[in-house]
Amino acid sequence: MAKTLGNWRYATVSAAFLTTACLLAPTARAEAADQATAPAATTGTTPDTLEEIVVTFERRSVGLQKTAVAATVYSGAELDAKGITNIVDLQFATPSLTIQDTGENLLVNIRGIGKSEGGIQDPSGVLIYRDGVSASPGGFMSNEPYYDLASVEVLRGPQGTLAGQNATGGALFIRENDPSLDKLGGSAELQYGNYDDVRFRGVLNIPVSRDFAIRIATNDERRNSFYNVSGPWTGNPGNHREADGRISFLWQPTDQLKIVLKNDFMYINHGGSPAGPARDGTDHLFDLTSDAHLAGVERGMRSVLQVSYDFDSGYTLRSIAGYQYARTSYDLDYDGTDLVSPAGPGPMIYDVVGSDRTVSEEINLISPNTGPLKWVVGGVYQNELVELPDGGLVQSAGPFGTLSQGLALKANYRTPIESWGIFGQATYELNDLIEFQLGGRYSEQHMSLTDDLYVLFNGAPLIHHPIVGQKESDSKFTGKANVNFHVSDTDMVYAFVATGHKSGGINPFAATGLPAGTPAPAFKPEEVTDYEIGWKSTFFSNHLRTQVGGFYNVYENYQVSTFDPTTGLSALHNATGTSIIDGVEAQAQAVFGALSLDFGAAYLNTELGAFSAVDGRFPTLGFQDLTGRQQPNAAHWTVNAGVQYAFAIGDATLTPRLDYGMVGSRWASVFAVSPTDRLAAQNLFNAQVAYDTPSKWSVVAYATNLFDLHYISSLSLGSLAQAGAPRQFGLRVSKSF
Repeated sequence: MAKTLGNWRYATVSAAFLTTACLLAPTARAEAADQATAPAATTGTTPDTLEEIVVTFERRSVGLQKTAVAATVYSGAELDAKGITNIVDLQFATPSLTIQDTGENLLVNIRGIGKSEGGIQDPSGVLIYRDGVSASPGGFMSNEPYYDLASVEVLRGPQGTLAGQNATGGALFIRENDPSLDKLGGSAELQYGNYDDVRFRGVLNIPVSRDFAIRIATNDERRNSFYNVSGPWTGNPGNHREADGRISFLWQPTDQLKIVLKNDFMYINHGGSPAGPARDGTDHLFDLTSDAHLAGVERGMRSVLQVSYDFDSGYTLRSIAGYQYARTSYDLDYDGTDLVSPAGPGPMIYDVVGSDRTVSEEINLISPNTGPLKWVVGGVYQNELVELPDGGLVQSAGPFGTLSQGLALKANYRTPIESWGIFGQATYELNDLIEFQLGGRYSEQHMSLTDDLYVLFNGAPLIHHPIVGQKESDSKFTGKANVNFHVSDTDMVYAFVATGHKSGGINPFAATGLPAGTPAPAFKPEEVTDYEIGWKSTFFSNHLRTQVGGFYNVYENYQVSTFDPTTGLSALHNATGTSIIDGVEAQAQAVFGALSLDFGAAYLNTELGAFSAVDGRFPTLGFQDLTGRQQPNAAHWTVNAGVQYAFAIGDATLTPRLDYGMVGSRWASVFAVSPTDRLAAQNLFNAQVAYDTPSKWSVVAYATNLFDLHYISSLSLGSLAQAGAPRQFGLRVSKSF
């Protein structure tokens, strides 16, 4: 009972926030009943032509069709229409984006670059920004839900100037809705679906005075498990309990000064991620056995303070300060069975508890939007601390993770990471045809590692490997130079060269076969040079919009993840020589009256540089030459398409919609052991029918994974397979006011 109450404490708080605000709202501004905030999930209002796509990653608002970048951008309303509630859904609507959701961590990759194992020491090659702050750089909270958002911008290719180091694959810029001074209003949405899936979302915007406003949003969900688990397990595997809340404040005493403070809170209890042996394929994805305690809880909070001042001269000075804290605890059955010797290797238990605290500050000076020369300069500082407490990592052959029975590994981990950078970018319009852009960034990072690793037998230490204050530092100048040809008012052709830098680091534990005190192996930074060309065009009087591009990436010291044969934990190494990633991407959006369509596709080719390693799962094979292999998480093909038609029924609108997303087959490991390392192609269809009324009521019948495809969504620990979500369907009812 205590655990149940704990699971819902955040839901209670967020509901209390919303209820109190609703009671206070009439006294704040009762006469402003028509709120201008975005509706909860309305899809029926279809413009006659395409609306301009605006991106903000350049620290100012610019049109995507006039910007030399490969990007997919969705507004909050478009995310709702497509049923995209998190980054896992987003991969089926974005070219070149792939996700492995291991439960403990998300492996986010763009163009095959990002993260291939869930180790907390592995720097990600894809950064996720929330309102200008690099969210969970250590990898925690990557599955933070999408609700009450203004937009999501997915940038492909290295973003070394404006996103900084560790954005060699790309970056996501997520903008949450700001409070509004205009009108009182909001929305409420209730969803019910199979697996007893109940979700409530609410938004309330309160203009307290002429210069101060509050916005409150909540996302709460409860869903039963997809799995049937037998054996002597404990816990609530696969049961989803989530409570998220956000409270934001806007103070705008003058037209020049704007201050926004946003506070996000997240609680996700997924009961642990049941998994089975990868060798079983899809035969028993949802019918599993276990002999472990299964659990998985993520907690996090983030505060972002944005202060901007517009000078009379047109210049803008902006500060973005952030504080984040995330904590995860995760218990897994390491072999995914309840089989013990001689039938199987169990019991094998994997437990981890870790936290990530990040403080950051960014300052920008932005030039006016007028004139041929536009520029931005800035500086950023970030201090991160990743910790696993004593016993925060346990691998045990004892029942339910007992450290005093049989063979076990116990470890802790502490890594402070300090980084800073200065950057600038300038755009110069030579004439109506030609535009030049030049940007650069200097970045530095300093990290240190302190940890203890014990190998125990019946509780007695066999091996002790302490590491105290081992250090790693690196620095790099990255940049971008491009030329844009504005061939006409509706056509732009661009070409650029961009560089990126993914920081080096230290693998968290020394190999257990080496003498005590041996330093943990370090890995070098990864460098990339990206050559791209593209063409963006608009046809049929703004009814059809296209983006087409090609890229050729050259990587030096490409970071490859393998399993250490002595610890069974992931470790990073560098491929020498040159690794190559090249491909083409295309996107299109169209509106013809009541008919709306969108399409995206990417073809990717990868080739690993000179590299050899031992597969920790098959150490007797010795070193294997992996040169030229396809890189992990690099699907050759990704495709997405969507279509909807808005039928007028009196004053109301009925809008059926169908979306298709395909992530092609890919390897989960550089060793490419078939079939266990192979993630088969994932072809998913989502469908919904929305009925929208003039009184701002909306009723949506939805189905995700319409044809109930059973597929493996991720492979972890070298041998376990997690299932993708089966078919879900239900009804959503919402009201905007």
